[in-house]
Amino acid sequence: MSLLKGVFNRWSGSDKEVPSRVLESPKDLQVGDIIKFGFAAQEGIGNKTFTVEAINTSDLGGEDKKKTFFTIESTGERFRLAVVGNGTDELLEIARQVLPDDVRQVFDVDAFINLLDPDTGVNHILERIAEPAFLNGWTAPVYRQEAGHNAYSYSGDYRDRRLPDDADEGEAFSYYFLVSDDRRFALEVQVYDGGRTNVYLITYLPVSKIEELWPAKG
Repeated sequence: MSLLKGVFNRWSGSDKEVPSRVLESPKDLQVGDIIKFGFAAQEGIGNKTFTVEAINTSDLGGEDKKKTFFTIESTGERFRLAVVGNGTDELLEIARQVLPDDVRQVFDVDAFINLLDPDTGVNHILERIAEPAFLNGWTAPVYRQEAGHNAYSYSGDYRDRRLPDDADEGEAFSYYFLVSDDRRFALEVQVYDGGRTNVYLITYLPVSKIEELWPAKG
């Protein structure tokens, strides 16, 4: 009986091997995939291995009409990863979310609050006043504002599908974006209805900083 079953399975094609998934670019990451960084000056990511925990999307307008963000996590540490640019100009955008107390250590509080005042324009300059040890490699001496407008965040992966036509399906927020003079660092602030504020310190690294990519098992 087992012999006949084996013959039938071969005849039906049920024993064909399913090709294993190949992961060659961080742009193709899926939930459960693993990414390992080589040496990096940024505290918390160098020579560490992370798992992709979530994929979300933002509509930031302009060239970033649909931007994919990967949440990567390792032993309780969590960062946000995106791939920006095209072809040979691609970079890793790695963001570290910081708390209000952390912001007070890096920037002058009055200058930071002024950035979020819609009556103060969109040409703000923020200067670093200090860099705590746990943020080594994450900040620049000076940031200059490049964006200040409304944006939307969407839960889930929209790489292979259109963003919803109805903006109400996303969560609106006020988007502030500042970049360092050498364009190696950035600061992103998201202010949602009710006052919830997310602040990200961003660094840009070459894709070659990734040592290994492994697809999720199964």
